[in-house]
Amino acid sequence: MSDALKRHFDILKMLSKDRALKTIDVHQKLEALGHSISKRTVERDLQCLSLTYPIVTDEKDNALWWRYAQGVAINLFPGLSEAEAVSFIMLKQLAEQLLPESLAQDLEPYFQEAKRTLSSGIAKSAIRSWPDKIRTVPANQPLMKPHVPYEVQKEVHAALLRDHQLRVHYQAQGKSEPKEYVINLLGLVEHGAAQYLVANFEGHDSARILALHRIHSAQMHPTKTQKLRDFDLDAYIASGAFGFSGDAPEIQVVLRFYNGAGFHLKETPLSKDQSIRDLDMQTLEVTTMVRDNRRFRWWLLGFGADVEVLSPDRFRREVAEQLAFAMSHYDK
Repeated sequence: MSDALKRHFDILKMLSKDRALKTIDVHQKLEALGHSISKRTVERDLQCLSLTYPIVTDEKDNALWWRYAQGVAINLFPGLSEAEAVSFIMLKQLAEQLLPESLAQDLEPYFQEAKRTLSSGIAKSAIRSWPDKIRTVPANQPLMKPHVPYEVQKEVHAALLRDHQLRVHYQAQGKSEPKEYVINLLGLVEHGAAQYLVANFEGHDSARILALHRIHSAQMHPTKTQKLRDFDLDAYIASGAFGFSGDAPEIQVVLRFYNGAGFHLKETPLSKDQSIRDLDMQTLEVTTMVRDNRRFRWWLLGFGADVEVLSPDRFRREVAEQLAFAMSHYDK
């Protein structure tokens, strides 16, 4: 590789869409990489490269600033491979709701390039049809996503990305009017059909959960986020913050399933130590260790009359009481 070609390649790698560089900045970076050239040569290189690549320049403060143009894919290599194209398509399908707007906009040219790669004659193998053959089907009753105003999403993502506080008008469940709060963002969690902010209110030292769709308006605050000491998002979720505690006590349960309801547990067990005993063609008993949390109880009650808790006795009584209370609604 010639010195000029290597220099051009290094220049293309250091430029970005987000942050413009002055000519002198590019010159200094090139010298740090071992290139011995003049500032004037660097400027000629940049002008030459801008004829082929989407590089734009601005003149301010008596200096030229260089960056890539927004809304275009920067390909320093010849196109996306089929595997890369499929990855971008799957990313768009599965994670689009969680991508901040700025990142989604930056990736959009790559999404389009991926679509072009897979829909044209470039892709010859069977992999180009992979996105058409893959779907995610929810295990539970699907729910419609609640509406979140675009401006709210934009400000939340911006504040979360930049670690800034957020000023919100939030209407808590059961309240008739929203209230204004300044919050420190600790995380964004997708749970079922909705998204939730994990945050703490300014001046408080505990985390709270705010439903994104209950935020009427949001504005990124200039102040940096004041994070809770030793806060860990995964540990917070595991503590039971969303009602599905990973720290709930483990218990050994014996469950009897009727009408073939539990046969899928032979292929997708509840735990590694699970054991199953077939009683007849439609009935089986499952013995396993589980976390005694709301997630497990909701799952269990979803079988209705097709499951019976045999042990432990305490758990059997609690489930029986819940079912009896449910029956009382129908007795009215």
